[in-house]
Amino acid sequence: MATNVERAAEQRKVKLEEMARQIKVGTLRVRKMTVAERELNPPVPRKERRRAR
Repeated sequence: MATNVERAAEQRKVKLEEMARQIKVGTLRVRKMTVAERELNPPVPRKERRRAR
C-alpha cells in the first residue's frame, strides 16, 4: 500500500503529464503573468515550518 506522500507524488506526475500533453496538442497555453495581474495576485509568503523534536 502506498503512503500519502507516494500517492501525492503519483497524482502530481499524472497531472504534469496531462499538462504537457495539452501544451503539445495546443489546448493549453502557459504564459507569464502581466504586471497588472501580479499586482492583483501577489505571491503568498510561505508559512514558517514547525521544528521537529
